[in-house]
Amino acid sequence: MLFQSIVFFCCIALSATFTLGQENTSPKQSSESLTGTWHCQFDSPFGLQTYHLHVAINDAGDATAHAEVDARDEVRKVEFVNVKVDNDSLSFAEVRQFGDQVFRIEYSGERKKKDLAITRSFGERGGQKSLATRELPKPPPKEDPAPVVEVKIDRLIKDAFKDSFLVGMAGDLPSRYSEEELKLAAEHFAAITPENCMKPERVHPAEDRWDFERTDALVQWAEKNDMTIHGHTLVWHAQTPNWFFEGRDPETVKRRMKQHIETLAGRYKGKLQSWDVVNEAINDGGNSETAKTENLRNSDWLQTLGPEFLTLAFKFARQADPDAVLYYNDYNIESGPKHASSMVLLERLVADGAPIDAVGIQGHWRSGRVPFEDIEKAITDYASLGLKVSITELDVTIRGESGGQFGRRRFRSSTPPSLNDLNAQADDYARLFAIFKKHEDVIERVTFWGLNDRRTWRWGQHPLLFDGNNNPKPAYASIVALADSDDDAAKKAPEPPKNVKIEDGGQGDYSAIVTEAPTLAGMTIYRPEDLSAFAGEKKLPVLLWGNGACANTTEEHKNFLSEIASHGFIVLGIGPLDQLQQRNETSRQRTNSSQLVAALDWIIAQDTDENSIYCGKIDTTKVAAMGMSCGGLQAIEISDDPRVTTTVVCNSGVLPSRSPMAAMPILTKEDLKKFHGPVLYIMGGPSDIAYKNAMDDFSRVDHVPIVMTNLDVGHEGTYRQPHGGEYSSVALAWLNWQLKDDKASAKMFVGDDSQLKRNPDWTIDTKNLEQ
Repeated sequence: MLFQSIVFFCCIALSATFTLGQENTSPKQSSESLTGTWHCQFDSPFGLQTYHLHVAINDAGDATAHAEVDARDEVRKVEFVNVKVDNDSLSFAEVRQFGDQVFRIEYSGERKKKDLAITRSFGERGGQKSLATRELPKPPPKEDPAPVVEVKIDRLIKDAFKDSFLVGMAGDLPSRYSEEELKLAAEHFAAITPENCMKPERVHPAEDRWDFERTDALVQWAEKNDMTIHGHTLVWHAQTPNWFFEGRDPETVKRRMKQHIETLAGRYKGKLQSWDVVNEAINDGGNSETAKTENLRNSDWLQTLGPEFLTLAFKFARQADPDAVLYYNDYNIESGPKHASSMVLLERLVADGAPIDAVGIQGHWRSGRVPFEDIEKAITDYASLGLKVSITELDVTIRGESGGQFGRRRFRSSTPPSLNDLNAQADDYARLFAIFKKHEDVIERVTFWGLNDRRTWRWGQHPLLFDGNNNPKPAYASIVALADSDDDAAKKAPEPPKNVKIEDGGQGDYSAIVTEAPTLAGMTIYRPEDLSAFAGEKKLPVLLWGNGACANTTEEHKNFLSEIASHGFIVLGIGPLDQLQQRNETSRQRTNSSQLVAALDWIIAQDTDENSIYCGKIDTTKVAAMGMSCGGLQAIEISDDPRVTTTVVCNSGVLPSRSPMAAMPILTKEDLKKFHGPVLYIMGGPSDIAYKNAMDDFSRVDHVPIVMTNLDVGHEGTYRQPHGGEYSSVALAWLNWQLKDDKASAKMFVGDDSQLKRNPDWTIDTKNLEQ
């Protein structure tokens, strides 16, 4: 796992793109217009940060830049280096140091009319946007400490499973934790894993230098609070100083490894129950060929000592602390070729006499995509080798990536989860703990990787049992309830999803139903009821749908979407099924475009899952991003996804300035460049409030085929009319043409004698359109 400063850098500080506003709108744009103070804000894992950036240029043309950064707990000063100005261009750099690691952040800027677009990057990572102005920004709103939903806890999780296995958490306690957080950790958890302070880079930064201040403090705090301690980690390819491998002499490197393990594990002999001896030694991914091998990562350890480095590490650890339980720890080893490689590796270690006792499955999973069957099989596979198992770094994210490795990641939003998100996460956690309890004879410990949704490397993805204000979440209650239930209830299969019919299933060849899936939280599925017709060459194209007002329900559009599904499409619409017929507060929860991308990920995975009813029935190469009003903007926002074939924007267009509606996607006309396939606009004529925005979009898009259609019905369209009204026939013609290659449907749009041109109720404009 990564230390938190790296997480901070990856998510926020090292990759950002922001725009500096400029009051001077004189046609002459010189370097002098760059001078002065600018203010902008960025969201971060630790709250909102306000940057006060100062640029100065002397008479010789030499420039300087510095900033103060108001963060949640401090004011940080930044002196930029290598500041250069060339007329309308500006560049500078920031150098930061974390431990022995030095990071350089590059900035480059160019004037664009009244703005200065600045790109701030670390390596190849992308960024976030902010608007800096001469005016001081308004203070951030006070964070609402109230939970999304009140959850009552009548039993502590550590007590609920005390006869089955230990339940722990990770963190470098007590340093920098509040008294409330320390109380929470001691009260609810029975074990602790140091998140970063025992990693080689932190505790042993130089061959002749050790830093035990935080490790000693953690051990003392854990002993005081009667918590078991698990050490993390002795040998790892990451966060290990380069001095370990200087000279590349195998005997020297072996000696350094031995001394490191002897000193660290020996210092806490008898105080720690267990150690992650070797961490993440197997390559990511793999195939049928690598699955037959150990597929070891080409690390410095492997390069200098060969595969024997693992055996040596375990032997040195046993010598340092004979009573500690010794683990091999890794991520994604529960599934696929990497699991097969882990079995090859572990079998070899056992055969070589390595004193390995247990395997740690890290457990970084994502709600709606937890591989339950793979996890259970992995536990039994490892047990067959005579090894114990622990879930060492458990978190179940609500959104975003969930791999356990350092890599490219997008900025994550601090948007609160919806109640539907939380309930889906709770179901996943309950199913996981049902598996762990079933195999309690093998499972030694289950450790959550962090304390709460603020103290997590997956900040913004709400992965843990407590929210950022230490309130218990539904997941906590679902896990404890499982412990209190009998085995039969814990293993009870979930009820099958409900099915609803709208307007007798539509007018198409395939009677449609509206349903849901337990592994696709917060989405409604419109599809043909009988899927047997879809196999071989005939498959279901995919339609991703976002709702008007960013609503968390497809209720307003159900006639329209059901009609489309009845013609042989699968529609994945934002919003839970229980909001389809009767809406409540849940329907007003915020939604975002990432839900559409997650739904696309899900259906693609279903198409290859032999246990899924959708296996082999989905045309994953034909995808429409589509939505109405706010949902239309969500469709535009995901149109740069290479898997999107076409975009359909209904009663919507990019606004000329930021919308006052908090949930509305923040887009500019530059985002229209995201289109890489044909685009259709279905609008409500001049009385449609989005009409001017849409027509402006149309005037700007010249790089892809685009069609603008209008029916003078206003912003509400015809969605609620029987079978979706006239909008349905236009949308279906476009989808049949673009996603099913139906040339006859193109006649609706193409040519001077197109069906829409001959229809007096409709108007149509086209660009770059060929049949």
